[in-house]
Parts: sequence; C-alpha cells; structure tokens
Amino acid sequence: MNKFYLFISATVLVLSTGCTSTTALNHFERDPLSANAIQYTKKADLLYKTEIKAMVFVTYLNDVDKKYESNKINSFLIGVHLVNKENNNSKSNDYTITLNGHESENITALDKDSKLVKSIPLKNIWADYYLINFKNDDSQSLKIEFTHSLYGHTQLTFQK
Repeated sequence: MNKFYLFISATVLVLSTGCTSTTALNHFERDPLSANAIQYTKKADLLYKTEIKAMVFVTYLNDVDKKYESNKINSFLIGVHLVNKENNNSKSNDYTITLNGHESENITALDKDSKLVKSIPLKNIWADYYLINFKNDDSQSLKIEFTHSLYGHTQLTFQK
C-alpha cells in the first residue's frame, strides 16, 4: 500500500511541475534589451602574478539592439573595474582597448544610471562604463583586447 501512495504522490508532483509556462527569458520581460544582451556579453579578468588586477565586461551591441546595427561600425558597451583603488580612475591613460588590433573611432563615458548600462545583464557597481565604436573591418571574429600598462592584457572574442 505504501508503494501505491508513493507512486501517486510522485505522479502528482511530476504533473503539477510539468505544466508550468516559465522559461528562462520570462525574467527579462521588463527589458528586452537585457534578454538579448545576455548572449553577447562576456567578462574577462586581467591577472598579474595570479592576482586579479582588472575586470572587464563587454557587450557587443550590434546584435543586441537595432539602434546599433551597422555595416560600418562595431559598437560595444565596455565596463572596466581596476581592482587597485589608487589606479581606478576613468580618466587614466594606463589602459587601452582595441578591436582586432585597431583603436576605437570614438569613446563615450556613460553614467552608471544610464538606461544602456542598467539594461546589461552582467555589470559591476565599481566599474566605469563606456560606449566604444570601432570601424568595421569585415572580420567575422571580433577580438577585443584590454591592455594595462603595468599588468599586461586580456582578450575577449565575439563572432558576428
């Protein structure tokens, strides 16, 4: 008799949980940009002597929002958090960011409360955020390289 009750309980449990309509993207209903951005966002750490010296968050915007679709420009939202407090200065020239070895066309510093920064799924409250545009070189592989003058470099790769 106990096996019968166990079987009935298991069947009811399976049937009641199998009828839900929740998907992973249901949690992003308020912001469709965030739902698309999760696929095109990456994070990298810049290590120096086994210590994290910088964290870089990159979202490739061309595939995220129609506003950034372009055959001439590749647009990225980049967050940079330098772990060393003395060097964490957004105005500092201690680091460079390149795409496939080329420097940016233009860099715009973004406020942390901007709609664009708020819409990305992976962020750090201590990071400084930038909208960075690079000239499109028709490459299918986009290699963002973050280089710090003291700590070396790290790289993230996106596919168009």
